[in-house]
Amino acid sequence: MPAGVLVAISSQNLRSAGIFVICMILSIGVHEFAHAYAAHKLGDPVPEGQGRLTLNPIAHMDPIGTLALPLIMGLFAHGMLFGWGKPVETQPRNYTRKVTMRAGMALVAFAGPLSNLVQAAVALLLIFALSSAGVLDGRSVVGFDHPLGVYYYLNLILFAFNLLPIHPLDGGKVLAWLLGPKYQHIDDFLGQYGGMILIVLIVAPFALGVPSVLGFILGPIVALGQQALLAIVG
Repeated sequence: MPAGVLVAISSQNLRSAGIFVICMILSIGVHEFAHAYAAHKLGDPVPEGQGRLTLNPIAHMDPIGTLALPLIMGLFAHGMLFGWGKPVETQPRNYTRKVTMRAGMALVAFAGPLSNLVQAAVALLLIFALSSAGVLDGRSVVGFDHPLGVYYYLNLILFAFNLLPIHPLDGGKVLAWLLGPKYQHIDDFLGQYGGMILIVLIVAPFALGVPSVLGFILGPIVALGQQALLAIVG
């Protein structure tokens, strides 16, 4: 790669990449902790025994999904926010008998995306407070350059993306609970082919130039979040 390109990348995108990686580490850390905490409250000792019942983001980082991929996307795909953490292991047979095993799995799964929605709400309130106090120019947060803006949008995307009703995403377990045992064959199909479907949804727009299904689904979430942000910053 020519030296000029390296200089251009370093000067224009290194800051964005750093912001994205830091926001991803924090967001994923809380997301995975929420899974561990929900499993712990249901009576499963496995997450705590594996050191996952902590808000320390290092315990939840995946070398590829939390570091390498966000760094690459921050450098070369500005505005694309995507990544994942190290999955929390849990044993549903340990869950309290107050809920069914299927419901327990759904609760543990839903806790992760819910934590992202809470993080987005906290970021929005912080932006409102800082802009109201005159400490922050609210308009500067609307785009994808300000750390608070990146953190806000990233958590909205993680919330919506993880609730897509296919495995291995959290939404797959939520769907399994909603469908119930009667439609186990649908869950079995998504369990077998969900990963492949997900890869196609992510790769196809770049490899084949076809419309992005994920963009169609997640775009309105980001647009709604942007409207909420504009409403509070005036």
